[in-house]
Amino acid sequence: MIEMIFYLIVVILVVLWCYFKWNNRHVEKLAAKMPGPPTYPIIGTGFQFIGSSEQIISKIIGLAREYNLEPFKIWLGPYFGVVISKPEDLQIVLNSSKALQKGRMYEFFKNYAGEGLFTAPVDKWRRHRRMITPAFNAKLLEQFFPVFNEKNQILIKNVMKESNKTQAFDLWQYIAPTALDTICQTTMGYNLDSQSNNKECEFGEAIVIGTDLDAMRIYKPWLYPEILFSIYLKLSGQQSIFETVKRFPLQVIKEKKYEFDQKKKTIAKKDITDIGDENQSKLFLDILFELNHDGGNLSDSDIRDEVLTMMAGGFETSAITVCFCLLMIAIHQDIQDKVYNEIYDIFGESDQTITIDDTSRLVYLEQVIKETLRLYPIAPVLLREIQDDIKIISSDYVLPKGTTCAIFPMATHHSPDLYPNPWSFNPENFSPENNAKRHRYSFIAFSGGPRGCIGSKYAMLSMKAVVSTFLRHFSVHTDVKLTDIKLTLGLLMRSVHGYQVTIRPRDRRPTYKRDQNQQV
Repeated sequence: MIEMIFYLIVVILVVLWCYFKWNNRHVEKLAAKMPGPPTYPIIGTGFQFIGSSEQIISKIIGLAREYNLEPFKIWLGPYFGVVISKPEDLQIVLNSSKALQKGRMYEFFKNYAGEGLFTAPVDKWRRHRRMITPAFNAKLLEQFFPVFNEKNQILIKNVMKESNKTQAFDLWQYIAPTALDTICQTTMGYNLDSQSNNKECEFGEAIVIGTDLDAMRIYKPWLYPEILFSIYLKLSGQQSIFETVKRFPLQVIKEKKYEFDQKKKTIAKKDITDIGDENQSKLFLDILFELNHDGGNLSDSDIRDEVLTMMAGGFETSAITVCFCLLMIAIHQDIQDKVYNEIYDIFGESDQTITIDDTSRLVYLEQVIKETLRLYPIAPVLLREIQDDIKIISSDYVLPKGTTCAIFPMATHHSPDLYPNPWSFNPENFSPENNAKRHRYSFIAFSGGPRGCIGSKYAMLSMKAVVSTFLRHFSVHTDVKLTDIKLTLGLLMRSVHGYQVTIRPRDRRPTYKRDQNQQV
């Protein structure tokens, strides 16, 4: 009897294996002729990504260098994946209606972001994106500048105590609270005021830890089942992290929703001419309430998820990029001089606050920020699940339905075919002349296509505001060299050793005037 049961189990496993192979015969046919790293049964290419987060990002960079822009295969356990990096292929995949579904791994990030635009299935994403996109217009973005300026002035006041010290400090401890306070104020109209607190902000810390916990699961298949991940959280004492992330926004949404309802009742009692004044200034949460009021059918959890998506996306991404940008400026003093000269030409020695019109004149600073994002793209991996066959043109491959399409911005951004000396920092890569020579999908820091980052304009404006304000008050210096920077991988890519700099009070004169005085 035992032998019969054993043979029956073997037969069932063989039948299931044959059924799986038959259903995936098109995938197997493609995999047989496509290059890629060694693959083993069950774990696939997974052994390539065993190790610390630093080792994993090094392996990703190694694969990018080995295959350059050519597509190559990977096996994520039983799931077939193709890594694409060539701009022409990226344009096809990121713009295809057959590749709008995010990869299976995005399910992990629903722990903290729910089903906002970042993780939502296609049908829900289409509905919400159609409603939300018109809200991100120039008028709304312009309304954010008083908040940008207020939070940036607090930053300058706080960081002043580091001025003229010989001991380097980590920019993150000042930039992160600034970014968190700014996104809380512009998203929910709530003054978190973490910049003024001497202790760590529980909500901000929970976002950072939560995103890293979810990202960690991608490289640890044994934590894929929710029950095993829950056990891991309990054993590591981190079971309350995701509750902390969600509790604060829910509390604020409840309070703001009551205020919104009261305002609507007040408006209804007034003349129609009064309504314009009441609606003159809106924040992102106000817009979600308006959409819901006008028949958007957004549940409280929908609103929470979209708010959390905006906050998580706008907090860490902006803070890390600003830190990297200031570190790059500190390493390259000639570039810092060019950035400051541009700032001086706009503001002179005045203390006037930056406006949305001023940001359009910060052309070279935008090149510097984009070069920072090229060298250190915040999102190291993007995943799309192919819903129907897609043909890519670089190698004439047809990606079959069910393929996971993996996109490594690091691979595209660091290809010598697209950027000469790709590991050097050169803002001239984004001069109008050089931009015109390259394919538009040579730069995918904000992803691309319909599911690209909805907050890219907000991010660029807020980063221009904080970097220009910082440099108007301080010059930035460091002993760190470009080759000293080591990268670590979570959901986002960071510097292992932080962003160590020293600062000095700024001589408000531009470089060219200082040089003239020295010559005299």
